[in-house]
Amino acid sequence: MNPIIRPSGPARTLLRLVFASSIIALGASAAGCESAGEKRSTPPSVKLQKDGDHEFRWGRYESAAGFYDRILEREPGNADALEMYGRCMLELDRPGDAAKVFMTATARRPGDRDLVLLLGDAEFQNGEYDRAFQLLRTWAIDNEDAGAWLELAGFAMELDDPDTARDAIERAIELESTSAAYVAAADLAERLGDEALALRRLRQAYGIEPGNQVISDRLREFGEVPGPTIALPPGV
Repeated sequence: MNPIIRPSGPARTLLRLVFASSIIALGASAAGCESAGEKRSTPPSVKLQKDGDHEFRWGRYESAAGFYDRILEREPGNADALEMYGRCMLELDRPGDAAKVFMTATARRPGDRDLVLLLGDAEFQNGEYDRAFQLLRTWAIDNEDAGAWLELAGFAMELDDPDTARDAIERAIELESTSAAYVAAADLAERLGDEALALRRLRQAYGIEPGNQVISDRLREFGEVPGPTIALPPGV
């Protein structure tokens, strides 16, 4: 039977160091696996987008922005996440941030009408009135977009610029006779004290959309009873 040879002092110290190093290496390896596991368990962008959209629908804009931001950290050019992050910034009263985000998004999705209108709204809310007007006017002319003209008319009315508002509304009506355009015309006429014109515009709006309760209520405020005889044909 061979005798057990025990390591001497220096050898014992070396063995302890080797053992300790092995433990550290094992720990680092385990940590690496855990880190990789965490990376694998990170939700995909489509899941983050879905969660963000859910939070946005419920009005939890700060929380929603967090989900979209996580997408943008890995995909800076994700246009859907950019759009929704920008919408969150608008809801959180951060129009300057929203404008920057929408500008990036429009570069990714050029020709996207919704993004252009959102960018115009953000610029307007941020006090960049000239840029907002130029953006919407250019889009409205190039695309013959009645809705963009009405958006521009709304900006003009907020800035107490009736001439620009009137021109934009008339351009919208020429392109597309919608009840919204005639209601906007009625709002402008009423603001300027022309009640006869405001009533005529409301009657035209009613002729286009007789089932619209808001238009009917506005007519009643003028003492009119909504019905087939009150409707007027469209026209500037």
